[in-house]
Amino acid sequence: MSSKFSKASLVMSKGFKPIERDILSLKLEDGKTYSRVEAEKIIKETKGGLR
Repeated sequence: MSSKFSKASLVMSKGFKPIERDILSLKLEDGKTYSRVEAEKIIKETKGGLR
C-alpha cells in the first residue's frame, strides 16, 4: 500500500515544483489524504498534460 499524505504535506513538499504546489493547493480537499500518484494525476489533469 502506498503512503497517503494530507493536503498540507503535499502542498509543502519540495518534491513538486512551485506551480504544481499551487495546483495542489487549489485542487485538493482539506481533511482528505492522497497518495503521491493521485497528486501527480491531479496535477497532470489540471495542466491538460502539458509540461
